[in-house]
Amino acid sequence: MSDYLIPEKNTQFEQIIKKSRFIAFIGHAPDSQAAHLFIDSIRSNYPDARHVCWAFLAGEPNNTTSVSCSDDGEPGGTAGKPMLNVLQYSEVGEIVAVVVRYFGGIKLGTGGLARAYSGSVSEALKNTPTCTQIDYKPVNLNLSYALEDAVRHLLGQFSVEITDTSYAEALTVYCQCPKDQWPVLQQRLADVGRGQILISEPQYEA
Repeated sequence: MSDYLIPEKNTQFEQIIKKSRFIAFIGHAPDSQAAHLFIDSIRSNYPDARHVCWAFLAGEPNNTTSVSCSDDGEPGGTAGKPMLNVLQYSEVGEIVAVVVRYFGGIKLGTGGLARAYSGSVSEALKNTPTCTQIDYKPVNLNLSYALEDAVRHLLGQFSVEITDTSYAEALTVYCQCPKDQWPVLQQRLADVGRGQILISEPQYEA
């Protein structure tokens, strides 16, 4: 996995098509639970809407295992799937889209519905600022106290986040390093420590 874009904040777009009102919302969805919470919040704000259709991609942009969509009563394939297609081609990850429709009395047909739902999401995306989701590598550094200042100075030259420090017979620094910076940092640590810095990755219980 590499770095990718995610929504920086929630956005909204509204349009009227043949008297039907379409209100599109874009939100951040780091996982499917967050996506459904966002969908439920929109649904609760528009309890009288005829349809609340949605789609989400709760992961990196190319991940096809964390996607889902719903037509919410519209003819099959005319709402959720077109919305999902827009998200998948946007190159933005961890994203959820919801489109609320108030029926205006004029039927749009299957093609018209698909264009209305996908178009609403596309327009909402144009107004959605993004930021980069950085892929981090967790690393533990075990070193002597004599090397602490040099190592902290070195880490400060990279986009490393120090999450914790353990003080015992030796010093252990727990940190998160961007994966694309790790090869260079690893070599620099070897140069500074001269074999006296033990590098390990945290072990997680299954």
